[in-house]
Amino acid sequence: MEIKTNISKLVKPSTPTPSNLSNYNISFFDEQMPNINTPLILYYTSSQNAQNDVHINTINHLETSLTKALTDFYPLAGRYMRHGAFVNCTDQGALYVQATANFRLSDFLRLTWELKYNMLQDFLPCEIGESGETDDPLLSIKVTTFKCGGVAIGMCFSHKVSDMATMSTFINNWATRNQETCNSLELRKYSPIFNFAHDFPKRDELDLSPRIPRSSFGVKATVRMFSFKANAISKLREKLTFKDDRTHHPSKIQLIVALLWKALVHVDKANTGQSKASFIQQGVNLRDKVVPKLPNNFCGNFVSAAISRIGPDQVDNIDLQGFLMILNDSIKKIEGNYANALMLTKKENNVLMEPFLEFIRNIANNDVNFYAFTSWCKFSFYNADFGWGNPVWRSTGHYAGQNFVLMMDDQEGDGVEAWVHLDENRLCQLEQDPDIQAYAI
Repeated sequence: MEIKTNISKLVKPSTPTPSNLSNYNISFFDEQMPNINTPLILYYTSSQNAQNDVHINTINHLETSLTKALTDFYPLAGRYMRHGAFVNCTDQGALYVQATANFRLSDFLRLTWELKYNMLQDFLPCEIGESGETDDPLLSIKVTTFKCGGVAIGMCFSHKVSDMATMSTFINNWATRNQETCNSLELRKYSPIFNFAHDFPKRDELDLSPRIPRSSFGVKATVRMFSFKANAISKLREKLTFKDDRTHHPSKIQLIVALLWKALVHVDKANTGQSKASFIQQGVNLRDKVVPKLPNNFCGNFVSAAISRIGPDQVDNIDLQGFLMILNDSIKKIEGNYANALMLTKKENNVLMEPFLEFIRNIANNDVNFYAFTSWCKFSFYNADFGWGNPVWRSTGHYAGQNFVLMMDDQEGDGVEAWVHLDENRLCQLEQDPDIQAYAI
């Protein structure tokens, strides 16, 4: 199974970016993000024959529609300047790669998990670590056409200037423009508003965020995808008794985070023979936490970290309900701190900084076990229709790190796929956990 690159070039906005927009300042929240690419791959089947003119035109139109989307999302066609912490928006361009696969999409989707996972990087245009330098594109795209006419669109967005809400808004803007009949009302919903740097200005002119290896070559990544179907989540919810409003009808995400955290705590104790404090971080989209709420087309990073913890003395005395209550309390704390964030003065921004400082303190603490959870559930990219309907599958790429869980909606939309990044030994132990065996497939 091979993928051959046919074209690799830089694509610029269809309309030059005005000189008054040539310097795009990052915001306080952008400032907290690492220089790393966020990878997302969308897979589409084609109901037409691969040689059908309509199908070929849809693929060929991708580049043209991309240039128009970049006119709206002009920072993504620029370059990030670490010294100064701003984006130089002089239309350097996004990387655009076209490739062909000598196999069918169905052949790829039928592969075993290990073989499928090992191929994911082949559908991406660059490495996850290729970010943060002056020459690095802030957006890179690879369009791969399968033998059957199916298409994979692999994208890498710089996390320094975009979160998943921003990525989803861009993807749907591009997809809407690529359709045979562009819906102007739909397009308006996905037109970006760049205002966070005004409301939450950056603190420093120098980017001190840590650098990660630019290449993952030689790094052995061990990942398992645990699928929790809607009926299993319902059974898990029914098993719990809700004594107060704090855990009443928890979301599917909170249920799965609690279940995995509980299992990971037991795995850690089994490996060390002792109880250690356990911390987890959950990424939180703040757009629906502030007052008034903001729509997802407010672009840039607008996320914070909800930190939950249990002490060593709690490890043996806490059940799933207890984990849920702790998770819920950490989310409530974020909601309370950020509810009036839009009205905070620059001096009061310390309250916004605290979750990030707590994250830094705990991730470097050898006396605690630390895990990071992030959810891509319920974002609009699941419905991104470039002309072939909704994607039949979506995936991320290779993350070299461990102790990381990425959650996505399953294909039906009401279940959860949890991509768990651990070392091989702990992954095998996690698979044997009674709760994981009872609710995951």
